[in-house]
Amino acid sequence: MCRWFAYIGEEPALLEDILIKPKHSIVKQIDVHFLPNLHISYGEHLGKKMYSSGVASDERGPNHFTNVDGFGIGFYTGVAAEFNDDYINRPCVYRNTRPPINDLNLASLCAHTATKCVFAHIRAGTASSPIVETNNHPFIFGRYMFMHNGYVANFSKIKVKLLSKLSTKAYGNIFGTTDTEHVAALFFTYLGDDWDAELEIEQLKEAMIKTLRDVLALIDETKNNNEEISLHSALNFAVSDGCQLLATRFASTDQLEPPSLYYSTTAGPTLNRKYPDHPDGKDSRRKSIYETDKHGKHAIVASEPNTYKAEDWHLIPPNSFVFVSRNFDVSTEKIQL
Repeated sequence: MCRWFAYIGEEPALLEDILIKPKHSIVKQIDVHFLPNLHISYGEHLGKKMYSSGVASDERGPNHFTNVDGFGIGFYTGVAAEFNDDYINRPCVYRNTRPPINDLNLASLCAHTATKCVFAHIRAGTASSPIVETNNHPFIFGRYMFMHNGYVANFSKIKVKLLSKLSTKAYGNIFGTTDTEHVAALFFTYLGDDWDAELEIEQLKEAMIKTLRDVLALIDETKNNNEEISLHSALNFAVSDGCQLLATRFASTDQLEPPSLYYSTTAGPTLNRKYPDHPDGKDSRRKSIYETDKHGKHAIVASEPNTYKAEDWHLIPPNSFVFVSRNFDVSTEKIQL
């Protein structure tokens, strides 16, 4: 499956420090994985959950090995808001279908760009969705970014009915063929047509609940007289306006462990060269300008940790929301559909 990474905070982060340099950075999560505290896996045929040893490993876990079908980042700089009459801080996006670890343009961009909010996504596409830049996450709707790790079951069968639920504006904002972008359009249909408005996290939550309900109901309609094997979906979504963030770790059945998802409120200094420590461990520590306690408040939500300190990372429970407020406080809540 795909991987994604999100950083949001009051302290700017250099993209190179959080996306490129770490041993476990997202650009290296093509087939190298670090999954502390992930104790549950599932059988090949989704029979029942099996408890693993707890060793940080992707073997037989709820993520596949290879992600080579494109990469994208979205981030906020505030520059457009300074130059445009509406003063709205919309995200900048970079997408490419080449493996990110060999993308020299990406490396240069990340070495010279800092941001207080970034989404990064490495894609594992499906056979029905081509490898083109328009299919790379994150997807942009006004001031908002949206990305996904997982899959929507029977998407080809529900697509027509899903499209019928979309607003004209949301339909017109679809440029690719992925299940994610279509679900995102449904989510933003429920948010209304003003995607530049500063909405409350509760409004994002309500729109996400409606989206999940609709998608699962459409999938359920594709079953043939209950004879078809139960259809599983994995729906790890993330959405942000650059000031707050909502994410989900969700599977449509208890038989399926959702793709891994973690959060941290302490890994930021380790991922910033201005501070002591190093994401790869004590042996790689660097000279620092500031003490760790001077780092600003922040939150990271990611498919996998990208620092060596497993204790900095918390595995989000299955079927849960993750909220990051405008004050960068993190909370989780069980998803009730």
